[in-house]
Amino acid sequence: MKKHVLYIILLVSVLMSSCASIQTLTFDQLSPAEITFPYQISVVGVVNNMPARPQPKKNILTLGPLEAEGKGAAETLAGFMADSKYFNQVVICDSALCSDDYSQTLSLDEVNRLSSMLGVDMLVSFERLFLDVRKIDYTNPGWDTSIPMLQVQVTPVVRLYVPGRQKPLVELTATDSLYFDFAYRISEKELIDEATRHASSVMCNKIVPYWQTVNRLYFDGGCVEMRDAGVYVNEGDWGAARDLWTQVYNRQKKGDTKFRAAYNIALSYEMTGDMEKAEEWLKKSSDYVKSGSEEEMVLKYYISQFSKRKGEFGKLNIQMGRFNNNF
Repeated sequence: MKKHVLYIILLVSVLMSSCASIQTLTFDQLSPAEITFPYQISVVGVVNNMPARPQPKKNILTLGPLEAEGKGAAETLAGFMADSKYFNQVVICDSALCSDDYSQTLSLDEVNRLSSMLGVDMLVSFERLFLDVRKIDYTNPGWDTSIPMLQVQVTPVVRLYVPGRQKPLVELTATDSLYFDFAYRISEKELIDEATRHASSVMCNKIVPYWQTVNRLYFDGGCVEMRDAGVYVNEGDWGAARDLWTQVYNRQKKGDTKFRAAYNIALSYEMTGDMEKAEEWLKKSSDYVKSGSEEEMVLKYYISQFSKRKGEFGKLNIQMGRFNNNF
């Protein structure tokens, strides 16, 4: 479980014990890719530039370094990119480009030839997928015994090429770890398939905007309007909820209820995409929160989440401009 999810659970339990009514809002949020492309790049080709390797074994697994198979890696990455529907078309060339004397990058002539042959504006080249398989003993605090696990360190390397450019546009890489129960006798093929799917998903999220599940907290108790606004939140009607919170805010001179109304109003503006208004109301809510209170804990957490989202929002708007920001 991720650390921020645990923090939300802690906050909810603390506030529930102090009789403050707080709810967790879980929703899917579109996040920007690492790379931003000009709109002219609309057709891309995914190619397999990984060195040849023997077929993975279906009945045994050897610990130590491994390399994934290029055909499956290219096909999986192309599938994720096509499913995103970000580019007009994704073309796959899963035949191995390189020979046994693997060269790290595609030459300018190779890029121009492949781009012309596939009819694409950019090549997405899956170049390596390193795996390091180790047996570890996992111990959870408070346990008397440890559990044997397989730890697989996954490091993909993907390069992007555009015609006419001498060097790759960018190199993308990441290192992550997957864990498997050692008692389950996973084969080399199964492990490589799982690692390939994970690595392809991570690389796709660096290339195209992606959806992720996030959490926010909001207050829905204290008075009739706050409870009724919670009903509108469940229905996704943020405008109606905001009207009720505004009535509460204007009626209260100070105190926890005024803070909670201002906090909720900030959240409503974030949810409808008005980051400037959301920031304005977050500042207003800060004027009414008690130092050292549980509400201040919630506010600080939300400010950290909002700051990250606000920083991403401009980039996301640019990337989704090709769809007139319809997301």
